[in-house]
Amino acid sequence: MRILLSTAVGAAVVAVSISTASAETIKVGLIASFTGSFASWGRQFQDAIEAYQTVYGKSVKGSDGKTYDVEFVYRDTTSGGPDKAKQLAEELVLRNKVKFLAGFDLSPYAIAMAEIATQAKVPVIVMNAATASITRGSPYYVRVSFTIPQLIQPAAQWSLKNGVKTAYTIVSDYSPGYDAEGYFAKTFKSGGGEIVGSARTPLSEINFAAYQEKVLQAKPDMLFMFQPAGAPSVAFMKMFIERGLKAANIKLMGGGEVQEALLPSLPDDVTGTFSAAAYTPTNNYAENIKLKAQLEKISNGKSIADPASAAAWDGVNVIYKAIGALGAQDDGIKYVDFLKGKTFDSPRGKITIDPVERDVIQDVEIRRVDKIDGKLVNVVIDRIADVKDPWKLDNPTKSN
Repeated sequence: MRILLSTAVGAAVVAVSISTASAETIKVGLIASFTGSFASWGRQFQDAIEAYQTVYGKSVKGSDGKTYDVEFVYRDTTSGGPDKAKQLAEELVLRNKVKFLAGFDLSPYAIAMAEIATQAKVPVIVMNAATASITRGSPYYVRVSFTIPQLIQPAAQWSLKNGVKTAYTIVSDYSPGYDAEGYFAKTFKSGGGEIVGSARTPLSEINFAAYQEKVLQAKPDMLFMFQPAGAPSVAFMKMFIERGLKAANIKLMGGGEVQEALLPSLPDDVTGTFSAAAYTPTNNYAENIKLKAQLEKISNGKSIADPASAAAWDGVNVIYKAIGALGAQDDGIKYVDFLKGKTFDSPRGKITIDPVERDVIQDVEIRRVDKIDGKLVNVVIDRIADVKDPWKLDNPTKSN
């Protein structure tokens, strides 16, 4: 009996050793702001990634029969700009030997990856950065978040349909802000609306008094805003109330400024604010239920599902699916090619990776901030199905 038991134990140890030895580790470098003005992005990305791996495991069974452990290596840009992001990417590729780069809260960070990705043949999975042209910078980009025009064109169309005749725009002075300003104004004016004023503000601006005073004097029906989610957006919205713009019956339309992770930082008077978004956490899609349940568990209720969470979840999912289909690849273009045209279940419902542009095709929601059961929440009041990035449609290219 002892001999049989020893033999059985020995066989089990050998089996475990063989299994462990056969598991190859594929590393993913996650670059985002974990400190500084935009620190909420890194935390939201990481929480959602850990939630996904809690549900689906930290390894993937490849079609080749091998098991691949998936390890995320996190790096903090410290809100330090594109040069810092590029330095981190080079270290991740050269020292850590990552097979994927992912994250990127701000567009300048993602844009800085083009040369590295192309030379190192490493796919870049964009989880937020929303400047429309990003995916044109390298064939290795795949975006799972959204583009600014993809959200803003429906926002302007909805505003026109709902009686808004005049608007003022204030946007942050960087690439996504230009996209937002351009597409809101273009769409609004083509539908018969009038832009009565516009302004651009520094990226990390938190004092908007002078800008909003000009809006108050112009008396538009609506103020359209685009400010990076974080300290600037919170300050902008607080000042909108304090400077009396809401009291003057000026409507407010935006996007990520009212994402769910930021609502607890805002005063109750922001109720009535409109926004366009690709994700609202109150839906009942299966992946969303899993995401929210795991975020609740791993953070003890401190992490709130928001667009950053949904995009990070989807980012991990497309990486897992690519590894599952192709195993370990030296040239990441094979992963990119696999993802083109694929449709995935998401906390947002269904999303599709555009087979030409490698951008996400998805529904866009128009929401309004309400107070329900003592909490500020986004309530979906309209939905536009299967929206492609309009900038790509307006700026076609013969090759991609």
